[in-house]
Amino acid sequence: MAKFLNLLLPVSIFLLLLSGFLHPISAFTQDLGRHLIMGEIILKTFSVPNVNLFSYTYPNFPFINSHWFSEVIFYLIFKLFSSNGLSLLTLITVLSSFYLIFKVSLKKAHIIPISIISLLYFRVLFERTDIRPEIFSFLFLSIFITILYKNRKNFTRWIFILPFIELIWVNTHIYFPIGIAVLGLFFIDGIIINRKKIYCRYIGISLVTLAASSFAALLNPNFINGALYPFHVFQNYGYQIEENQNIFFLESLFAKPTIPFFKISVIFLFITLLFSFKKSRPIDLLLSLFFTYLGATAVRNFPLFVFGTFVPFAFNLSFIFESLSRVFFKETPSRRSLLASTIKIFLIVTIILQINQIGTNKKIGFGEEIGARNAADFFLENNLKGPIFNNFDIGSYLDYRFYNKEKVFVDGRPEAYPVSFFQDTYIPMQYNPKTFDETSKKYNFNAIFFSHSDQTPWGIEFLKQIVNNKEWKIVYLDYYIIILTKDNEENKKIIDKFTVIQNNFKINNSDKKDLNSLIRLSVFLNRIGWTNQEAKTYENMILFNPNYCPALYKLIIDQSPLSQIYINRFNQNCKQN
Repeated sequence: MAKFLNLLLPVSIFLLLLSGFLHPISAFTQDLGRHLIMGEIILKTFSVPNVNLFSYTYPNFPFINSHWFSEVIFYLIFKLFSSNGLSLLTLITVLSSFYLIFKVSLKKAHIIPISIISLLYFRVLFERTDIRPEIFSFLFLSIFITILYKNRKNFTRWIFILPFIELIWVNTHIYFPIGIAVLGLFFIDGIIINRKKIYCRYIGISLVTLAASSFAALLNPNFINGALYPFHVFQNYGYQIEENQNIFFLESLFAKPTIPFFKISVIFLFITLLFSFKKSRPIDLLLSLFFTYLGATAVRNFPLFVFGTFVPFAFNLSFIFESLSRVFFKETPSRRSLLASTIKIFLIVTIILQINQIGTNKKIGFGEEIGARNAADFFLENNLKGPIFNNFDIGSYLDYRFYNKEKVFVDGRPEAYPVSFFQDTYIPMQYNPKTFDETSKKYNFNAIFFSHSDQTPWGIEFLKQIVNNKEWKIVYLDYYIIILTKDNEENKKIIDKFTVIQNNFKINNSDKKDLNSLIRLSVFLNRIGWTNQEAKTYENMILFNPNYCPALYKLIIDQSPLSQIYINRFNQNCKQN
């Protein structure tokens, strides 16, 4: 029984991790599309572009691409194995990353503390489950930590591979300084534990590896500028995005479920360090302080916190666990074994429930979300023409779909545009119709391609205004995108054929098949004041899920002809909630 549980518990942990990362791809409408087209360009030209290729507003603005090699890998995988290949690549990379730190932890820690930490940390890690270049940073960080902990105990020649890993890292993702920082922390740890014999072999090898890895960081297309880029990227960053914000700022705006788990993780991490202070190693504290700081300053760093502090947490929590076991079950090893088996069963059941919850909240499996695909198809199939005004959120997808056909107004790279562009043009023009008209004349806008899930105050305000602007006509609307064309002779045929007005709006069949799509659409229709059409989305939600409480409530409030039926359902299924 004990052997079976010892096997089943780790398997269930990895199944939980897999379930969190195995979902239909949504990243195409974020940055993944741009990564794919950039990878194709790099392979075809055998060069890494150093200017903003995709935008007509600032086509020659200098741009340092710190993840070009990731883009090449993504493109090749996509070309050979389609989008499912990208999902599989992400799964293999993340599972391998976790396996490395799991294996290191298991050598010094008990499976029960490791499992408890995994349950807690996965809720933090699931903040970032999309296909991004950062997945390679997860792997490289795990390799660094695995080798450096091994070398700390007994010298291993594997340490000499780290500068070569750093060489790949600097061309793969902007997190490459993390590798050098971790080397530096282990070097400091070496000085602390060898302070009486500071000229020992361990410190010498650590210093050489640190120096070689620092030199390797220079071996990128931009040499010293590329190596220093992570330290000054925010000097030209005129548009703040959620992933770069600290946890305290985000908490003041809205509830983000991963932040409480991060805070709980940090609290318990440092409690274990405190209670096992005499047993704890200097490197455990150094890694914990460093990666906690990174996680607190930007939510995109949450995975770094997970991979960077897992081993210290496991080591110290296991020490406490073993100490308590010896104290309370000193003379009753059979009871200790029974308790351990009971805890393992409880953890396995908890993990199964978590997997079930993930499957309830989102689809588990391969494939792609529709996102903006249908809207882009409509634009291309009907031969719509730019110049296009688009919002920040959808720009990178348009880079991918419209490359060599249309350039974008802006995409998802704040660093590829001057600060003044965002502060003096992009944001003001969405607040002020007069500023928009002036900008439209300057760039001769002919079409608007806008992701209406945009949560920015300026994006919301712009959509309210533009749908009532007589110079622009809606020709396409789905759960994700609204397309408008300028009311001119060039667009007359398109407008006559596809104009969407409040009275003739019909929900796309594809949107009717997904509850989340209907919810997105209802939010947008509510914002622009199309209340009758909004009610239709709730009616479709009820067809999709007859007991969906928010839709029942809205239909009751709106005094639907079937209100009494909805009231009965609401009282039966929702009132207690």
